[in-house]
Order: sequence, then structure tokens, then C-alpha cells
Amino acid sequence: MAAPPRDFAPGLQHVWVNATGHEEYFRDDVDRLAWLRRLVQTKELHGWTCVAFCQLTTHVHLVLDVPDWSLPIGMKRLNVEYSKDFNARHRRVGQLVRRRYGSRRIVGAADLLGVYAYVVLNPVEAGLVRRAEDWRWSSYATTLGSSGDFPFVDAPLVLAELGGSVDALRALVEARKRTHLTRRATAGV
Repeated sequence: MAAPPRDFAPGLQHVWVNATGHEEYFRDDVDRLAWLRRLVQTKELHGWTCVAFCQLTTHVHLVLDVPDWSLPIGMKRLNVEYSKDFNARHRRVGQLVRRRYGSRRIVGAADLLGVYAYVVLNPVEAGLVRRAEDWRWSSYATTLGSSGDFPFVDAPLVLAELGGSVDALRALVEARKRTHLTRRATAGV
């Protein structure tokens, strides 16, 4: 069955990429840094703004502000180039990315804040860390100002929705975390 058409018009997009099968998309920090270099090259080539990212083991999430219709071209470039790097480094052949990348247009301030919290809370949900800002491979600590690791991340769009307050962003993410944990406990997960 053909995949449904995506809305890749200019604007904010939540984008995700999954490894095929049970493969790891990132095996180590070298892979993570190689992907980040490719992301920076792609965003600069297409004039994208990276609002947030979070790398897990089998997948990655992005919040991008795309000024034109370049999302499919840029994501194809990013995925193909990273896959070639990954396969060469790990002496592997075959497809690394499951199907195609996924994306969803972000509509409005509430949606942006919800997607942002979802993206940065992924490592907490996966049980990798207790606090989102402790995950090394997310832009969240950079946005909070507690790390300078990812200077290419530009999060004023998110912060503007919260009056420019990093404390308000931290409170939002913590509230979403508590809400999610409460739902999981109630559901018996």
C-alpha cells in the first residue's frame, strides 16, 4: 500500500527517522556526531532552522522550521548520506532507514509546545535518563543554557511562546513528564 501524501509546505515540521527492523540507527557517539554533521550541512544548504532534535538508539526526532518546499529533498540527502557513512563504517550493506522519514506539520503554539515536550522527553520515556536535560544527545540542555554542545540549535520559536522564559520551558517539560507518568501508572504500564 502506498504511503499517504505528506504536508511538506513551508513552516514548522515534526520529523522522525527510524532504523529498519530492529537495527540501531546510532551504534555509538561517532555515529551520532556523523549524523549531526550531516544535519548541520543539510540545514545550512536549505536554510532550515533546527528548533530541536533528540537522538535515541533506533530513531531520531527533529523539530524544523523549513522556509520553502525543501523538506523531502533535504531529508533524502540527510538519510542517504548518513546511511552511506553508517554502512561503510560498520561494514554493512542494505537499507538502514525504515520506509521513508515521517513528518507532520505543527499547527499553532499549543501544538509546537506539545511536540517539543514530546521530542525532548523521548529518552525519559525510554528509561535512559530521569530528566530530559540529562540526555547528552538532545538539544534540550543547550536550549536551557546548561550546555553549549549544539550551537546550531535555534529555539526562540519555542521560548517565545513562553514569554522567552527558560524556566517556563523547564516547567512545561516537567509538567508533561508528570502527566505522562501518571497516565502510564493508571494504565498499568
